[in-house]
Amino acid sequence: MLENLLGGLINVFQPMTFLLTIFGTLVGVVIGALPGLSGSTGIILLLPLVYRLDASVALVMLCGLFCGSMYGGSIAAILLNTPGTPSASATVLDGYQLCRQGKAGKALGISAVSSFIGGLISSICLILIAPQLAKVALSFKAADYFALSLFGLTIMASTDKDVVKGLISGVLGLLISTVGIDSIAGSDRFTFGNYKLMRGFQLLPVLIGVFALSEVFILVQKGGEREGASQQAIGRVMPSWMDFRGFALAAVVGAVIGVFIGIIPGTGGSISCFLAYQVAKKLSKHPEQFGKGAPEGIAAPEASNNGTTGGALIPMLCLGVPGDVVTSVMLGALILIGVKPGPLLFVENPEIVYAIFAGMLVIQFLMLGAGLCCAKVSPKILNIPQTLLMPLIAVLCIVGAYSNSNNLFDVFIALVFGVVGFGMKKFGYPGAPLVLGLILGPIAEENLNRALVISNNSWTVFLTSPISCVFLILSLASIIFAVINNIKDVKRKTVSISV
Repeated sequence: MLENLLGGLINVFQPMTFLLTIFGTLVGVVIGALPGLSGSTGIILLLPLVYRLDASVALVMLCGLFCGSMYGGSIAAILLNTPGTPSASATVLDGYQLCRQGKAGKALGISAVSSFIGGLISSICLILIAPQLAKVALSFKAADYFALSLFGLTIMASTDKDVVKGLISGVLGLLISTVGIDSIAGSDRFTFGNYKLMRGFQLLPVLIGVFALSEVFILVQKGGEREGASQQAIGRVMPSWMDFRGFALAAVVGAVIGVFIGIIPGTGGSISCFLAYQVAKKLSKHPEQFGKGAPEGIAAPEASNNGTTGGALIPMLCLGVPGDVVTSVMLGALILIGVKPGPLLFVENPEIVYAIFAGMLVIQFLMLGAGLCCAKVSPKILNIPQTLLMPLIAVLCIVGAYSNSNNLFDVFIALVFGVVGFGMKKFGYPGAPLVLGLILGPIAEENLNRALVISNNSWTVFLTSPISCVFLILSLASIIFAVINNIKDVKRKTVSISV
């Protein structure tokens, strides 16, 4: 492993790879800092560039954007009281309070250092856990892959606040994946005589529409400009040794929580940040200071949401099931450039895997440097007018959709799914299950048919295989658990309204 990791480090420090890694990290910080945008939007905007790059170079750059956007969300949370990304939601609680006390630089510095700690711990866990999990996954058969795909869909769908809407979104993605030529029978499905639909809906235009163009439509509908960033003097950014001693434990605890939450498919930083915040509050010697500008209240959620980065990459690389929304888009990027994630990736393309491992380690140091430097100019980043930003993003989306195959039909598809994504967000339907359904649908269909052919059309093959049976039980359990939580939330709201 050490030899492979050293080879990965050599690849990362190649001049072009290193420059693009820096570029991806900086873009991620800026994207994350701008409220309304997220790491998934940034990855989609860079997909046209990804086509022109070597697979390992492209993926390291995207990992840089992923990690950078996680930290970037804290900039808006601290200066605007508005999380730049959902993963920075808990950072608002103490970050903005510390900013109001005239200590914006201190808050941004704690966020940067904690993000570095969380990212570094998660990268080490990624390197140690992923190869071992991949070895286990190599024993998977067709029935097991089908059950795993089903599990990924149910997990991603059931983590939404409304499990029914999440499942509907996932089923819609599965239906969309059936458009085109049937891989088994060779017949047309749902093409309605349009030969352009015979190849099905291409992933890139769908991603651009559901995640990026829908955000443009949402922000245009809201209109107006966001509140300006805090104009106070940033001051000292790097935390002192005494400050570091005060929040180090909270950062480590947050990082560990983030890694474990990130490994669970369909979760992510938006869940881990609040869990880490509550745990840090219970472990703190001064819990009464939380909510009033406690450094630990910034360190724990920031370390946790950056801890999910490496954790979320583990199931994506080893099993082909994304850990969160951003990794679901990264999964699409992998497929677009011809890299098939899963246990065979570790056997067939180990150079890509270890380039990602080494890249994740290097990215944490780049993110720390970028975070501390950007803290000084962060108010200027946040003052970019939306009237300039939104048209630019829309143009990049259209160019990206067209570059998929130099076909205007893909631009039309992106616009259609932009409207679909806009409607889904307006009515509370999550976009990630739809895209995941589009990605996992063909995999599930192929392995379902293969399992049935091998077993002479006996459906018991999914129950006699221990791995398949476990994943089916977990799928059912995740839905039941989500439904029970949904019912409890409805009852709780009903009681609060009646009171």
